[in-house]
Amino acid sequence: MNGAISMVLLESDLEVDGQAFADDFLERWCGPDSNVSGPTELKLDNGISFNVGEASVVAMKMPAPIPWSDLEGPCATSILWKNATEEVQRHQFHVIITVIGTPNAIASSVLLTQATVSLMAATDAMGVYWCNASMVVSRNVFTDFATEVMPEGPPVFIWVDFRVGMDEGRTSSGFTTGMHALDHREITVTRAQEPPGELRDRLLGLCEYVLTNGPVIQDGDTIGEDANEKIRVVYGASEYGHEQEVMKLVYETASPGSRG
Repeated sequence: MNGAISMVLLESDLEVDGQAFADDFLERWCGPDSNVSGPTELKLDNGISFNVGEASVVAMKMPAPIPWSDLEGPCATSILWKNATEEVQRHQFHVIITVIGTPNAIASSVLLTQATVSLMAATDAMGVYWCNASMVVSRNVFTDFATEVMPEGPPVFIWVDFRVGMDEGRTSSGFTTGMHALDHREITVTRAQEPPGELRDRLLGLCEYVLTNGPVIQDGDTIGEDANEKIRVVYGASEYGHEQEVMKLVYETASPGSRG
C-alpha cells in the first residue's frame, strides 16, 4: 500500500463541491484514450472520497490555514510561485488530499497530481503545498505541468524540490527533496564545478532519468556529459540533514560549463 498527500490552499470558506471535483476528474483524466478508470462510490460524509480502480482518493477541508512555520521556508525558496511569500499568507483554509491503495509511489504521485488539479478546478484554490517535497506551487503552474508534461513522463519539477546556490568560492552546492517519497535516494552535491543554474539542470536530468529507468545508477558509478567529465556517485550520509542514505555527486574533473 502506498500513500501520498497534498494540501490545496483556499482563500474563502466556500464548500467544496464533491460532485464537481469527481466530474472534473472524470472529464479531464478518464477519456477514451486513457487507461484510468473513472471515479466510483462518491461519498460526501465528513469530506469527499471516491475510488479510482483499486485506489482511493480522500479530500478533507480544514477550517484553518496551514501553519506559517511550515510554509515560510518553501515560500521563500519557491521558483514555481511568483510572490509566494506575500500571496500564500492570504490563504485561510486548506484541503488535505490523500491517495491510498496504489501499487507504487509513482502511481500514488500520478493519482495525487490528477486529484489535486481536479480539486483546484472545482474551487477558488490559490495553489498547492506538495507535502512530499515540502514546496509550494501556484495553481496555474501546477496544472500546466500536470496536463502538459505528465502525459509524456514524470513532472519532476512539481514532485521534487531543487535547492541550489553558490558557495563562498567559485563552486555551487545543492540537494533534492522529494525523491525519497518516490522510493529513490535524494541527490546531494557539494562544491560542484558549475554555476547553480547548470547544477539545477543536472539534478533535474538525473531525477528524470532515475524515475524513468529505475535505480540503475549504482554506488561507485561515474557519470558525465562526455568522456572527459567524471562525476563519481557515492552512496552515504547526507550533508544536508536527510535521514536516509543519499546519492552524492563527487566532481573529479571540471564540467564542460565550469568557469575556469
